[in-house]
Amino acid sequence: MSTGQARKTKKAATVYVADFETTTDPADCRVWAWGMVDIEKTRSAWHVEIGQDVNSFMFRAAAETSIVYFHNLRFDGSFILDYLHRKKYTMVTDKRPRKGEFTHIISAMNQWYSITVRWDNGSTTEFRDSAKKIRMPVKQIARTFDLYEKKGKIDYHAYRKPGHIITKEERAYIVNDVIIVAKALKKQLDAGMTKLTSSADALAEYKTIAGKSFNDLFPVLSLTMDGEIRDAYRGGFTHTAKRFKGKQLGPGMTFDVNSLYPSVMYNALLPYGEPIFREGLPRKTKEYPLFIVSITFTAKLKKDHVPCIQIKNSRFHNDVEYQEEIKEPVTLACSNVDLELWQDHYDMTILSYNGGWMFQGIHGVFNEYIEKWMDIKAVSKGGTRAMAKSMLNDLYGKFATNPDVTPNLSRMEDDIVKFMLGDEEMRNPVYTAMGVFITSYAREITIRAAQRNYAVFAYADTDSLHLLTTERPDNLDIHPSRLGAWKHEYDFQAAFFARSKAYAERHYPGGCEKPEHEECFGDDHDDCHQHRPDGCYEVHVSGMPVRVGDKLTFDDFTNGRYFEGNLKQKRVPGGVVLVDSGFTLKF
Repeated sequence: MSTGQARKTKKAATVYVADFETTTDPADCRVWAWGMVDIEKTRSAWHVEIGQDVNSFMFRAAAETSIVYFHNLRFDGSFILDYLHRKKYTMVTDKRPRKGEFTHIISAMNQWYSITVRWDNGSTTEFRDSAKKIRMPVKQIARTFDLYEKKGKIDYHAYRKPGHIITKEERAYIVNDVIIVAKALKKQLDAGMTKLTSSADALAEYKTIAGKSFNDLFPVLSLTMDGEIRDAYRGGFTHTAKRFKGKQLGPGMTFDVNSLYPSVMYNALLPYGEPIFREGLPRKTKEYPLFIVSITFTAKLKKDHVPCIQIKNSRFHNDVEYQEEIKEPVTLACSNVDLELWQDHYDMTILSYNGGWMFQGIHGVFNEYIEKWMDIKAVSKGGTRAMAKSMLNDLYGKFATNPDVTPNLSRMEDDIVKFMLGDEEMRNPVYTAMGVFITSYAREITIRAAQRNYAVFAYADTDSLHLLTTERPDNLDIHPSRLGAWKHEYDFQAAFFARSKAYAERHYPGGCEKPEHEECFGDDHDDCHQHRPDGCYEVHVSGMPVRVGDKLTFDDFTNGRYFEGNLKQKRVPGGVVLVDSGFTLKF
C-alpha cells in the first residue's frame, strides 16, 4: 500500500434491538411475531422490521454482521438456541466461532450475557441482553427516559396460528417495545457505554480516569488470597425489628441515604495495594490501618440492640436472619469495620483469632469519578439522570466480581435445549477487598442509624430506614440531595412488616409522594395498581411478581397464603413458555 493510498477500514457492526412474541402453549411453542430496529433509525415506526416466525428472523439476522439486543436474552435467546441446535450448528467454547458454529456466555448461575453465531455465509451476529445494561422493565424505561412511545398491551394467551397475520394493534405493540429499548440503549452507547453490562461500563470508565495508577492501586491477587478475602464479602443490611414483625403499625416515616455506596466510596478510608498476612489478630498501624480477619466466637446480643451478625450456609442458623445468640462456636471472616460494630452490639467471646490480611488505606481514590457522575445526575433528568445513577451505583460491585466463570453449556436432549456445567474456568479477580470494605461501611451506616433510633426502628433495607414516628429524628443528617445524607422519602399512615424483603406501607389517602406513582395525581389510576380507595400502597415482597404484589393490602399478608401469577420459564420443544408456579408467602 502506498503512503497516499487510503487504508481500508473494517465496517462497524450495525446495532439493532429486537423482540420476540411467542405462544404460551407448551405443546405449540414458537415465535409468532418479531420486531427489529436499527438503533440509528428510531424516529419512524416504519423503520421497524416485522416478521412472523423464527426462521425469517434468523434469515434476516444472517444477512449482515450485527449486534442484536433483546431485553431479557434468557427468554428470547432460548428460541435462538433451539433454532441453532435444530439446524445443526455446532456449539463451541471458543470466543470466535467459525462458519456453522456458535458460542454463548451463560454463567453457572444461569445469567445470560450473549450468544454469538457465525453463519454459513460468513457473517456474524452477536445477540446481547439489554436488560444487563438498562435494569428496568420496558414500561419503566419509557417513563424514566421520558419517551413518546409507551408500553402497550396485547392478549398474550390468544391463539395465533402459524402464519398469523399481525394486526394493527399487535404491530403497534411490537414497534413500541423495540423503539423504547432502542432509544434508551442508543443514549448509553453514544455515551461510550459499550460493554456487556452496566457494571463493566462503570469499571471501564473508572479505569480511564485512574489511568496507569489503577494497576498500582489494585494489583491482581492470587486466587487463594482472593478466596480468603472474599469470605468477608457480604451484602446490604435488611432486617425487620422482631418486636414489630407481623403486626399492623403506623404511622411512620421512611428515610433513604442519598447514594449510599457512592458516599462511602467518596468519604471512607479504603484499601489498596498488596496486603500482608498477620497471625492472630492483626493490629492496625498508620501504614496498614485496615484488616480482614478470621475469628472463631460465640455471641449474645446486648439488650435493646439491633442484631447484625448473619451466618450463611449453616444447618444450625437461618441464613437470612440476624442472630440474637450464637451458642455453638462459629468461624467467620470480617473486616475491622464489621468486628468493631459486632463488638458494640454483642457480648462476644472470641475463642481464636485465626489470622488475617492487613491493607494500606487511602481517601479520595474515587472522588473524581463520583464528582463527575454526581454533577451529571444533579443537572439532568430522564435517561441521562438514570445513566448517572447507574454509573454511581454499579462500580463498587465490579471490584468483587467472582473469578469463577465456569460456564453453562447448552445441548439438545429429548428434543429440548438443556444445560450442563462446562469445565471449571477461572479469571483474575479485580480487587475484592474494595467490595468488602465498601459494603462493610455501608452496613455500618444503616445499622448505627437504626440503633440511634432503636425505640421507633421497624425495618431497614440496605440504604433505608422505616421508623414508627411522625417527628423527624434529630440524630440523622437529613437533606434531600446531599451525598451521604438521609433523604425524607415519604410518610406512611400504616404499615405491615412481615419479614426481610416483605412489607407493605399505606400512604395517606388523596395522593402519594413516590415519584414512580405519579399517575396517582392524575385522573386515571388504571396504571397505578398501588392506588386504593383508602390510600396508595407501597408493597415489596421478594420473589413475588410486581403484578401480584401491586394488588395486595394488609389483609393479604397472611403466613402461608398462596398466590397465583408467579410465572416461571419452562423449557419445551421450540423454546420456553411461562407457567404459573404460584407463590407462598412465608414469615
